[in-house]
Amino acid sequence: GTAAGGNRLATSLELRHPLKSPYNFYTWGEQIADFTHDVIHNDSNKDSGENSKVTLVANSIGTMSALQSILDEPTLYDGCFVINPNFRELHMAEVPLSPLAMPLVRQIQSLLRTKGHGLFESLATPEIVTEILKEPYAVTDAIDEELVEVLLNPLLTKGADEVVFDTLSYSAGPLPEQQLSDSTFPSDVPVWVVYGKDDPWTPSGRVENLAKVCNNGDGPVERVVGLEGAGHCPHDEVPERVNELLSEFLDRLDGAN
Repeated sequence: GTAAGGNRLATSLELRHPLKSPYNFYTWGEQIADFTHDVIHNDSNKDSGENSKVTLVANSIGTMSALQSILDEPTLYDGCFVINPNFRELHMAEVPLSPLAMPLVRQIQSLLRTKGHGLFESLATPEIVTEILKEPYAVTDAIDEELVEVLLNPLLTKGADEVVFDTLSYSAGPLPEQQLSDSTFPSDVPVWVVYGKDDPWTPSGRVENLAKVCNNGDGPVERVVGLEGAGHCPHDEVPERVNELLSEFLDRLDGAN
C-alpha cells in the first residue's frame, strides 16, 4: 500500500532482522500465543474445563505481532481489533530509493544500537516522554502522569534500551497488507480497524484502503472506522468511542459463534 491509499507490490521483502536480533514479529507472535496457552487458557480451564478462543486487541506496531500470532496459530483466536496500525516508515519497502538509502539507514541503526545507550538514558525521563507524546496524541489532555508512568517504567528496566534500539533497527519483516493478504490467514477470524484521523504517523488513505488491498476486498478486514479529533492512541484519547466500537466487535463475534 501507499500513504495515499494506492496499491503497490513489494516483490521481495526481507523478513529477518537485519542485525540478527531475536526481537522480531515472529518471536513476539510466539509470545502472544504462549501467553494465550499458559495464562489465559490455563486460568479458563480451571473454570470451564475447555479452551475458548481469544480476541486480540492491538495498537500501532503491535498490530504485526498480533496478526503474525493469528497466522502461526489460527485456531487460538476468533478476531482481531486493530487500533491505528503502524506501517513502519523505516521498513526497506517503505524507504524511497531503498537500494541507495537503506545502507545508510542501517549504519545509523547499528550505531545507535552500539553507542546510543547514553542518549537513551538522557531521553528516558518523565519530561521528555511527555513532550514526545504530544506529537502523536491529538488530545493532549490524555497525557497525564499515570500514562507517562505506565510507558516510562518498562523503559527503566535493565536491558530495555537494547530492545528499543533493536525495534528501531528492525527495517525488515512483514507489513500489515502482506499479513492480511496471506492465503493462510483464517477466514473465520475477522479484523476491524479503528484509527485516529489526526494521527501524524498513520496515513489515513492507507488505512482506509486496507480492506481493498487485502485480497481485492475479499480478505479478513470487515470494517475500517476513522475517528475525528483523535491521534495515534484513540483508546487513550477518546476511550468512550473506542470502547463502543470494541463492544460492537465483541457482539459481532458472539453472534458468529
